[in-house]
Amino acid sequence: MKTIYNKLLFLLLMLPFCAIAQSSVDGVVVDSKTKQPIPGVNVNVQGTQAGTSTDFDGKFKLSKLKNGDKLVFSFIGYKNETFSFEGQKTISISMVEEANVLQDVVVQVGYGSVKKKDATGAVEVLTAKEFNKGFNSSAESLLNGRVAGVVVTQGGRPGDGAAIRIRGGASLDASNDPLIVLDGLTLDYAVGGSNGVLAALNPNDIESISILKDASATAIYGNRGSNGVVLITTKKGAKGDIKITVGTTFTLNTLAKKMDVTSADDFRSFITNPANIAQYNISPTRIARMGTANTDWQDEIFSNSVSIDNNVSMRGALFGKVPTSFSYGHTYIPGILATSKFDRTTTALRLNPSLFQDHLKIAVNANLSVEKTRFADEGAISSAINFDPTQSVYSNSQQFGGYYQWLNASNAPEYEGVKNPVAMLEQRNNNTKAYRYFGNFQADYKLHFFPAIKATVVLGIDRQQGSGINELSNLFPDKNNVSSTGNFGGRNIFWNNRTLKLADVYLNYTKTFGKINVDVTAGHSYQERTSVNYSSGNTYNPANIINSQNTYKDYPRKLESYFARANVGYDGKYLLTLNYRNDITNNFYKDNRAGNFGGGSLAWIVSKEDFLKDSKSITNLKLRVGYGTTGQQELSSNFSYIPQYVAGNQTAQYQFGNSFYNTVRPSLYNNSLTWESTSTTNIGIDFGIFSRIKGNLDFYKKETKNLLAYVAYPDGANIGNYGPRNYGNLRAQGVELGLNIEAIKTANFNWNVNFNANYQDRKITALATDGTSAPGFNTGSINGGVGNQVQINSTDYEPNAFYVYEQVYGTDGKPLEGVFVDRNGDGKIDTSDKYQYKKPYADLTFGLMSNVNYKKWDFSMSWRASLGNHMYDNNASAYGYLANSVSQIVPLNNISPSFFQTGFVNEGNNRYWSDYYIKDASFIKLDNVSFGYSLTEPFGKSTSARLSVGVQNVAIFSKYKGLDPEILNGIDKSIYPRARMFVFGCNVNF
Repeated sequence: MKTIYNKLLFLLLMLPFCAIAQSSVDGVVVDSKTKQPIPGVNVNVQGTQAGTSTDFDGKFKLSKLKNGDKLVFSFIGYKNETFSFEGQKTISISMVEEANVLQDVVVQVGYGSVKKKDATGAVEVLTAKEFNKGFNSSAESLLNGRVAGVVVTQGGRPGDGAAIRIRGGASLDASNDPLIVLDGLTLDYAVGGSNGVLAALNPNDIESISILKDASATAIYGNRGSNGVVLITTKKGAKGDIKITVGTTFTLNTLAKKMDVTSADDFRSFITNPANIAQYNISPTRIARMGTANTDWQDEIFSNSVSIDNNVSMRGALFGKVPTSFSYGHTYIPGILATSKFDRTTTALRLNPSLFQDHLKIAVNANLSVEKTRFADEGAISSAINFDPTQSVYSNSQQFGGYYQWLNASNAPEYEGVKNPVAMLEQRNNNTKAYRYFGNFQADYKLHFFPAIKATVVLGIDRQQGSGINELSNLFPDKNNVSSTGNFGGRNIFWNNRTLKLADVYLNYTKTFGKINVDVTAGHSYQERTSVNYSSGNTYNPANIINSQNTYKDYPRKLESYFARANVGYDGKYLLTLNYRNDITNNFYKDNRAGNFGGGSLAWIVSKEDFLKDSKSITNLKLRVGYGTTGQQELSSNFSYIPQYVAGNQTAQYQFGNSFYNTVRPSLYNNSLTWESTSTTNIGIDFGIFSRIKGNLDFYKKETKNLLAYVAYPDGANIGNYGPRNYGNLRAQGVELGLNIEAIKTANFNWNVNFNANYQDRKITALATDGTSAPGFNTGSINGGVGNQVQINSTDYEPNAFYVYEQVYGTDGKPLEGVFVDRNGDGKIDTSDKYQYKKPYADLTFGLMSNVNYKKWDFSMSWRASLGNHMYDNNASAYGYLANSVSQIVPLNNISPSFFQTGFVNEGNNRYWSDYYIKDASFIKLDNVSFGYSLTEPFGKSTSARLSVGVQNVAIFSKYKGLDPEILNGIDKSIYPRARMFVFGCNVNF
């Protein structure tokens, strides 16, 4: 017993010395060549859970170290370094860059990840340092111009989402949006009230974005992968102390360009000119209604605004054990168009604990966002370029709430005319809210008894609730809100709830057999989407009856899938990838529900062969070839195979005697509807030269069959005239080039240039109208007239080609009104003389980013270019004739400058379809210029900061004279203009 007491006493006496023996160390990690600090380096104590990462200045601190501990330093693109701790107080670690930085970059792929060097398909990855700089209100804007073959078109309204097109998309009328996967969770389409699929995600939370472009890579996603896949990885916690980052950005938003309009003085001069009065028969009563003001209506509706974006994040190990990340963000953007604004609050929590000696890894991702948006009546933009500039904004009369509006001869409101644009904005209150909770739970278990096998379970949910109230004052003249008792105004209420549930279970087997590496994944996926929608109609309308028909509940959309992928490598040089997916949907008739999609690709790393492995000039050379098929089922209508009857309302009743009964009518249905399928062939080369130039060159061809569309049916072919059908084939082929150039790299000065280019040719190869007299399917609705369209889908032509008459010009070079070429020579001008002319999509797109670092200064600028795209100038066609100004219902409208260029007087004569209005909209844009300065320890030890200033939407170089040459569908109807933004930012790390 005495011996035991002596041992316990000895241990108690030794405890303080053990504590003293545990030391701490401060250090810095730098590049071995440039001696520049490297932020984000992982510093781990070998064999333990302890660790940290370097801050913005490459500094780190570790505590509770014992002599003999091994510190392991790792960072993508650098060789790992190991340091033996022997009680040092400070250390400096130099890391050596790999010959090819891209070798260790991790690319997210379907249900897993691979290193860039082992990727066999057409995949790209962008990390945070490669994102667009400045203020990015949405995740899509991080990508704009950064990847070959990826075109991002973002709107101008505050918080507006963007359309992403990867290699042009694969469809015509069905969805062309890529599948977006966030940390393993498939994101659903946004509900009403939200600004887009990614509007709920804080861009500051994103760590990397992987883009899968060809079917050999996307086939594992089956029917959801035909338009490419965007895989987003968010920032996670790390081992070590909690680190806090605080960021604030102020942005001054200004109107970059105004529409060209006729000034009040010029308008007044033209209207009162005796020669013009005689020539154009301008009525004296109209002239008498001219005002005395000089109003620039664009100045009245547009103004500068200031946006504020605040972010706080905390990342590290919770309780010293659980890697944790928490972030909060708030964005407030008042629009440059009066009354428009966007307010978003986001929170995100991510936990990544590891248990059982890393055999069990858990990831919990939880996101909550609230979007509050006030949507302005964007019709006010058209009114601002059309309303009489001699009238004042306000009137002495209170009839319209103090705003000037046109009255007819009886002094009653003129409901059909152009309305006061300021009143359109101020007397409408259209507010929405969108709540979104999305996240998932993922567990990866590496079997103890068979560690080569890993089992993964992913459970995810994307829950959205959108609602809104759209109110219009009863003082605003709207004929839809008028009854015998007067103007009752407008109040429309809506809400919609949508939920997407996801459950994935899969196994992964990884093993090396000598020179052969095998990585096999197989699993099951289940997805269910439900939605409920409500719309009240005008609740101020006494005739409006609200009942059960105001609420619509969709059938649950279900998708069950089985998938598999195999990666096989031999000797690190010869790589094979095979993908397969079987999708079963309830959106088609039972005989067409199953779809099988697969893909395969091969790669040969030539630079590892004996004849190249020691080359100093060619540091990387990989050849790739792939083929795969994907599918599509996304249409505006679902369950079209089910025969349905629709109940009529009080306006569709049948009388029996003195009683009236609601009717029911059958709806169009199609039980032969089947999958749209896309096959893709891709041949690519990845290369590196002198360790300074890295790039890829890809050749691709996509063929889509059984195109899905909501189009017209031939007479008598179905119960209805319009509905979903498989109606054609589409082919797209192109070439992509991506370059990353380290132009200069020294101790104090670095210059990096990223360039990408894409050429694409698209053509429709078959349509259901082939063999008939119909030239194709019309599309592309325009302002002017009723139901007019100016585009067409026709076999052997580009999608959405403009379908117009060939304009004849006079000797003075001006177009002759109503005179067109008789292209078929039958002696008359009719629709058979129309022809397919130009298209809205570019032949060539380019992106260029230049980054310069000098000591603590940094500079970045981003350029984009689009060549070969054309625009239909709908502003000129809708308002560019004199009769619009002096012969309409209202006494006077402004004169479009287009009239002075053409001399067109009348509305008719097929003028809307003149190819004169098809304009070259090629452009070069300087998207972003940004300057920054980094401060070391501004608030004490282990702190850093960066101050930045910049300008976004800096300059546009284009022949197109409209507001902006970048409009997705190629029809300019007075879009919400993209603001020119002056950005001031500050980020501090603690």
